[in-house]
Amino acid sequence: PAGGDAAVRESLLEHGRDLLLQHGFGNVSTRQIAAAAGTTPAMIHYYFGDKRGLYRAMIESAVQPLIDSVRRLEPGAGAGAGTGAGDGAPGLETVMRAYMRMVAANPWFPALLIREVLDQKGRMRGDFIERFAGKTAPALVAVLRREREQGRLRVDLDPRFAAVSLLSLCVFPFVSLPITGPVLGFRPEGDELDRFISHTAQLFREGVAAHGDGK
Repeated sequence: PAGGDAAVRESLLEHGRDLLLQHGFGNVSTRQIAAAAGTTPAMIHYYFGDKRGLYRAMIESAVQPLIDSVRRLEPGAGAGAGTGAGDGAPGLETVMRAYMRMVAANPWFPALLIREVLDQKGRMRGDFIERFAGKTAPALVAVLRREREQGRLRVDLDPRFAAVSLLSLCVFPFVSLPITGPVLGFRPEGDELDRFISHTAQLFREGVAAHGDGK
């Protein structure tokens, strides 16, 4: 279409997310996505190239703000970047909050992780590493290393291990929701989501923060 049509593109992304959540990447065709969006497969080709390109765009639309927030905390990103009054790990709470809100707002994201990334035959693993994990994880390690060197974090902290712990705390609650929802009555939405994010950020902060003896 001349000049493009943002509404068509967004509709394809929206219905692609819905069908991914219901059926998985391998069980959904471009024809099904296009029909659900009220358009034709040619529009998927026009905007995204193919189905994989559409899913890449889904990932990017959800995680790009998070990638930007992590990069603002990287060493050299600017004076004062990543500082936060009263935080044991300055700036990291902001990233955790952004990460958890992103996952909560995109229920297809945990499904993508389980079906298409973590599974041994996951078809989106390479794309996920390239477009998300490969950008955020090294940046988090760099931030944690800087904070440790500046005396804000425990001297015995391994930044790589801490990055794994931070990411796990942010994502696993949503991956496990099919179990924790009915068993524990956990509903990460509204006020409960706010309280849970604060709980998780405090748990991480108190675990990594330097104490009076530097440990």
